[in-house]
Amino acid sequence: MEQKKSIHSGHRERLTNLVDKSGIENVSPIQAVEFFLTYIIPRGDVNPLAHRLLDKFETFGNILDASENDLKSVVGINTRSAKKIKLYREVMRLYTSSRMTKKLNINENKDFLDMLEQLLRFENTENLYIFAFNNKYQLLQKRRYDLKKVRSVGISAYELYDFLSSSKPSYLMVAHNHPGGTARHSDEDAEAFTYMDSLLTTFDCEIIDSLVVGDDGIFSTKQNAFIRYFDMHIIEK
Repeated sequence: MEQKKSIHSGHRERLTNLVDKSGIENVSPIQAVEFFLTYIIPRGDVNPLAHRLLDKFETFGNILDASENDLKSVVGINTRSAKKIKLYREVMRLYTSSRMTKKLNINENKDFLDMLEQLLRFENTENLYIFAFNNKYQLLQKRRYDLKKVRSVGISAYELYDFLSSSKPSYLMVAHNHPGGTARHSDEDAEAFTYMDSLLTTFDCEIIDSLVVGDDGIFSTKQNAFIRYFDMHIIEK
């Protein structure tokens, strides 16, 4: 027992120092996942668990994208640790959002598209965002919805009024994603844009555009064209 303790004694500290010195992108996938797991599981040797997770999910990104049930199918992952892994994505989203929205202006088109790419490009579920801007086109507030729920029941006038009352915007921007598909808008997307625009007739607010984020880029409903292509696909027929 003492020998086993000496083998692993100080391992977490050495791993932390390695990541601190080299950068997490420069260590091995096993070391990166193992380091991440030290935040999820406060004690014990997590190296074997890192191997099991990568054996099943292949990449760190796939681990974060996995469902809670799939995570719990791996020996060593219980309900609590599975929830913590899933919630880590929410922490990443909050960090990205807080960094990107600071003094963000819609006129700085690149910054806004960068934020959309961070928020929606790698999501494996459909999400809808509504962004509120003041009369100087500065971002005031945003709200995220489950797109499947929105498509089945729609955004009620009450929900929209609540958002407008809290942010008091002059302009709105809408964006959603097509996981695993093209960013080109569908007929359903166009109808949803028209519907939301109709809800705004009773408010002193204008909708700027409805953007779609897909595997191939970001598509503008208003311009009926791609406004950003992603490196993995630059195909336009």
